[in-house]
Amino acid sequence: MLGDLKRNIYRCLLNRGLLRSKVVVLMDGGVCSQMHQYLLGYLYRKAGFSVCYDLTFYKEWGLDINNEFVRNFDLLKAFPYLKFEEASEVEVDIYKKEYFYAGNDGDIRTNDMSFLRLVPPIYLGGYYHFPSKQWLETFQSLYRMVDGVLDAASQIKCIEIEERIDSVGVHVRRGDLKEEVSSYGAPASLDYFISATAFFKEKLHKPYFYFFSDEPEWVKMDLLPRLPVKNCAEVVDINGSDKGYMDLYLLAHCKHQITTKGTLGKFGALLVDAPDKYVVLYNDETQQYWKMLFQNPVFI
Repeated sequence: MLGDLKRNIYRCLLNRGLLRSKVVVLMDGGVCSQMHQYLLGYLYRKAGFSVCYDLTFYKEWGLDINNEFVRNFDLLKAFPYLKFEEASEVEVDIYKKEYFYAGNDGDIRTNDMSFLRLVPPIYLGGYYHFPSKQWLETFQSLYRMVDGVLDAASQIKCIEIEERIDSVGVHVRRGDLKEEVSSYGAPASLDYFISATAFFKEKLHKPYFYFFSDEPEWVKMDLLPRLPVKNCAEVVDINGSDKGYMDLYLLAHCKHQITTKGTLGKFGALLVDAPDKYVVLYNDETQQYWKMLFQNPVFI
């Protein structure tokens, strides 16, 4: 009863202009999804609007599509300097019911960017893609690695990675993307990893491969024995899915990257992109968008 009264009062004040209208952005998924969603809200805040974020997903579910791997709200652990306001329960309830606006990046991606011209009150609860130049410029202005994020074990590994001249970070996305998903396509094949590692063995003097995955045992037992990386590769398994933001930092410290479906490897590469960095991507239709974001992409 008290909850309904509180909602009615809030709705009345909002409709009469006595409360400032807001942009409420849904947050879900892993740290890279959170980075993308925060970026969306940042564009509205930059335009002068009040922005807050709905974290209900992490309180009510907090798992991947298969209910197997944990998804925590890690954005502020990775980037503690970001300005952030969480939406209240009343704001989420009212905005989600009355001001919901769907995204343009579902199973069928559209190039309708009209959502960027909306004004509050709005609830952005879908998936959105942006013009690549605008997205990249905003990403680069927002995200930078800072001290104090890594725990002791990851800090030791980070120093080791930085000391290797030809380190290659390999992201092997498994979990809920180890089977084909409409918006991501088929998972990267064994031939892709064979060709990608062979590419670096040809291009670099002494490559060393650091493998990161949500299923590290599968990488150790099934993938690595089939690749031409004997004595020059290891699986970094010190961080579980509950500390994926630390793997993001470690990937970013690698000199080059091999990416797969999902965004962890790609966002890691973008955090420290450079003209002399090779970023290898899986050559299918779902990955072509990334060609416009990296300075030196290689499709295999």
